[in-house]
Parts: sequence; structure tokens; C-alpha cells
Amino acid sequence: MASERSGPLERFRRPEYTGTNRCLPCTAVNIALAVALSAAVAVASLPAAPIVFALSLAAIYFRGYLVPGTPTLTKRYFPDWLLAAFDKDPSPAGPSTNAGTQAAAGRTRDHDEDDAAAAPSPTSIDPERVFLEHRIVVPCTDGEDRTNADQPTDDVCLPDPVRGAWQTEIDARRDGDRRRQVARFLETDPAAVTIDRRDDRVTVRVDERLVGRWESEPALLADLAGAQVLADQIPDWNRRPLGHRSQLANGLRAFLETCPRCGGPVSLGTETVDSCCRSQQVYALTCDDCAARLLEAPR
Repeated sequence: MASERSGPLERFRRPEYTGTNRCLPCTAVNIALAVALSAAVAVASLPAAPIVFALSLAAIYFRGYLVPGTPTLTKRYFPDWLLAAFDKDPSPAGPSTNAGTQAAAGRTRDHDEDDAAAAPSPTSIDPERVFLEHRIVVPCTDGEDRTNADQPTDDVCLPDPVRGAWQTEIDARRDGDRRRQVARFLETDPAAVTIDRRDDRVTVRVDERLVGRWESEPALLADLAGAQVLADQIPDWNRRPLGHRSQLANGLRAFLETCPRCGGPVSLGTETVDSCCRSQQVYALTCDDCAARLLEAPR
């Protein structure tokens, strides 16, 4: 099953144009068209105008547009500065930085577009600084040149004990109850958690409110396992805000060298991805063997 929630109207929904992917300029244009269409109908039949307007709004809500092709035309002809102002760009995936506030609030909303109005996020932190402070990462040594094997480079790497512990946690969780694992991380009731899987991507909601997005199931697994490793390495882990813990788990994922799903090697490259309003170039960490997308970050 692609999703753990369904409804009689879900078959009409176009997820690529609605919810977190809704293009606000497209929505504004289509609402204006709905108003114009309803006004034209009112000239011929005033009672029919509200019905036409209601049906038009329903089409925009469930499909993202009234006139087919509007999203493509918007990307092509709207200036980039305007699209950027509305774009919900691919910020680092994983639990949102205000996931704890959202999960604890327990408010029930059915409108994905309201997710952007969630409570303010905690101050962003620098994961690499925290990792260095607690020796979760260390300066890499030049293993290619044996004469300089102990000389640090500008890069940082996971020490073997940390990487081994991370792999152990991944193996322990791979076949577990993902909903319970997510609920434990979000510190909420498993019954309130909904996991939606579409096009290999994973979305998590608590009481229907968006709290996190992942590029794939293996990416989610890596974060859940990584959170336990970080809890073992950082003494004040449980006292940190959930938003900070989310950022740290997401930051650790950049150090993956093998795929959590199939164990194959991973590669870092650049790709063009479509967000709600425009196309962007991102750095992409992908499994070579099973093509699982493990991480995307804006260039």
C-alpha cells in the first residue's frame, strides 16, 4: 500500500501538484480564473455561478489547478525571483526543525498547505561543529599515501567505531515497526503517526500534520539509526530540542558510505529536481546498486 491513509476523494488528488508540492502562484492564477469563469456564468444564470465557483475550488484543491498545464506554464513564464519567493524548496529532508512542537501540539488539520504556518523553528545549529566537539567525526587522514597516513586533511570522516555502531543500529531497525520507531523518535503516540510512501519518498504526519519528509525509506532508516548513535555519543542529547536532534540526525546521513537498504556503495553527484514551482540543481547522494536516493541538498 502506497499510503497508510486513504479516502474516497484521494483518487482525484494529484500529489505532485498539491499538499507540500502545491505551487502558490499556480493556485493564485487558477483562483483568478475560477472567479472570472463564475462571473461569466452569473451573466447567464446567477444561481449557477456559486456552484461553478465551488466546483472550481474543489478542482484546485484536489488537483492543484483548474486549467491543465498551468504548473508547466508558470515555471516557464513566471520570473525566477517570483517563483523563489513562493517556492518550498528542497530544504534538508528529515523531520522538520519544529517537529517536536508539531508532534506535541496534536492539532488535527487536513490541509497540507497549512503546514507552512507551523510554529517557529528552533535556531539552526551547525551539525559538523557538534560532531567534531563530541568526536563523532574526526579529521580524515590521507590513506592513499602511507608516508602521510597520520596527516589530517581538510575533510572530516566518521571513526570506524562510530560507523560500526551506526551500521549495527541500521541492521537492528531494518525489519522493525517503522511507525513505532518514528513515534519513539518524535516522542509521540504511534497511533497518531501516519507514514505516506509515494514515488519512493516518505512523508510523516502526526495527527495529519506534516512533521517530516525523507528522500526514501533507506534515508528514514539511516536517520532513525543515526539518532540512537548520536544519543550514545552526546551526553546532553535528551535535553536538546527535538528540532536540533532532527538536524543532527539529518547531518549524519551525509556520511553514509553504504546503502542502508542493500549495502551497496553510494555516490555523490548533481541532479536537477523539480520543486513545487521551479527546477533546481541539488547535490544527490544515491545508492549505486538499488538507486535509492539517500540525500538531496541545494547546491
